[in-house]
Amino acid sequence: MILDRHQFIHRLFNTILHNGNIYDIKMLVLKSYRININLNCLKYNGQSLVHLCCLYNRLDLLKFFVEFGRCDILTMNHDGWLPLHIAVYLGYMDIVLYLLECIKSN
Repeated sequence: MILDRHQFIHRLFNTILHNGNIYDIKMLVLKSYRININLNCLKYNGQSLVHLCCLYNRLDLLKFFVEFGRCDILTMNHDGWLPLHIAVYLGYMDIVLYLLECIKSN
């Protein structure tokens, strides 16, 4: 059971960084609504959830956070980069195309 915000954040980022199991992450995000956590405010070493998805080439998680978790794809990390910058820099073209479609539709 998640007791507080700190434990939730630790568990979510640990799951993303080490496990990557999308089912576990979906369950954690569903719990975040019960404890009233805004997913856009979460940071790990200056990276938001969408930045981490781009860094680790996780299009599945990115889609989930953007579409279900309503995460902002236009937020900057601690270096001033958008998630799109990271995806382009690392050459993850499927993520680049998805982010461009999201930007275009908004």
